[in-house]
Amino acid sequence: MKLKMIIGITFLMTAALSAQSLYSDIKARRVGDVLSVLVVESADASRESQNKSAQSSDMKLGAKATGNVTSFLPLFGASSNLSTNSKAGDGTSQKDKLRGRITVRITEITENGTYKIEGERTLNVNGEENVMSLEGYVRPRDITTANTVYSYNVADAEIIYKKGGITNLIDDGFFGSTLTKLVGLGMVAAALGYLSLK
Repeated sequence: MKLKMIIGITFLMTAALSAQSLYSDIKARRVGDVLSVLVVESADASRESQNKSAQSSDMKLGAKATGNVTSFLPLFGASSNLSTNSKAGDGTSQKDKLRGRITVRITEITENGTYKIEGERTLNVNGEENVMSLEGYVRPRDITTANTVYSYNVADAEIIYKKGGITNLIDDGFFGSTLTKLVGLGMVAAALGYLSLK
């Protein structure tokens, strides 16, 4: 009887220890577990350069003669002024922002306990395909109790966002395109006929 009681207590304690507590968090911690990455990325880059130069030169020359001998000669004078001014500027500016949410899966746990995560999300709206994929490494302590992690906490992050064009182009069908071609040919023939009558 005592043996059955000891086995029963041991079984209950083992079951209680293996079960997840109602008060424990739901953080991902094993290979195959999923977590959400909140993608909050922004990049600002700018470059500016300016160049200013100014140059000025001035030259004057003059002569004057008086008396009876040179009264028929005009007075001589010259003046010159040269000025250059240059101003140049160059600059570039670029701003990129990416915000979103993607659910990823833990694919590997490294020797130091870091999780390797990978995930892809495809959204197709009216024939326009949007694909977001993410891959990188995250520390368990960076995962919040809501089972989320910010993208700036993902090491070696490779975040790819691709937006495709519209794939379901409107098609007039065989009769619509044929009718359009016939009407076009008829208009060309009518114009040629009108010109030949003139």
